[in-house]
Amino acid sequence: MKIICLGDSLTFGYQVSREEKWHVIAEEKTGIQMINRGVSGDTTDGMRNRIQKQVFNAKPDGVILMGGYNDIFFNHSWECAAQNMITMVDQSSANGLQVFVAIPPPIHLPVTFKEGGVVVNFKKSAGMIEAYCQWLRDDPALSRIKALDFRAAIDWTDKDLYLDGIHQSPAGHRQMADRVISFFKMG
Repeated sequence: MKIICLGDSLTFGYQVSREEKWHVIAEEKTGIQMINRGVSGDTTDGMRNRIQKQVFNAKPDGVILMGGYNDIFFNHSWECAAQNMITMVDQSSANGLQVFVAIPPPIHLPVTFKEGGVVVNFKKSAGMIEAYCQWLRDDPALSRIKALDFRAAIDWTDKDLYLDGIHQSPAGHRQMADRVISFFKMG
């Protein structure tokens, strides 16, 4: 089985070595080929623009879609991310792919991430992120899709799981990998 992981820096594994990234660890343990197509700083608009070339043209068996935080950070809203996720889920299903929507880890305040030059109110964004992740779980348009919930069974209050409050440390990636492994074992 071949799965493409499409997303932003949380998919890419910002500032973590390749062998420590969640998808690499999960691939080694499950035997499922997981191709990382995460792009740091990307929004769901960017993901939607990349999906044909990086996912559909690659002819995988499935796709994990994880994005939306940058939409919230930069656009101060999650509604566009929600619509883009529905569009990508529908397109992926129409292309015969098994679709998994990933619910990303929460951000851990205070955030110490300083790159990008954009003023982001991380405290306000954290509230919008919670609303967005709840929508990912509950929206009827996504109810037919199995959610890969990276919040389930992981204690994200442990600051050692983060590099900067947004991006996961190697220990955080191991936790995410364990979640992927159990997710695919449960079928």
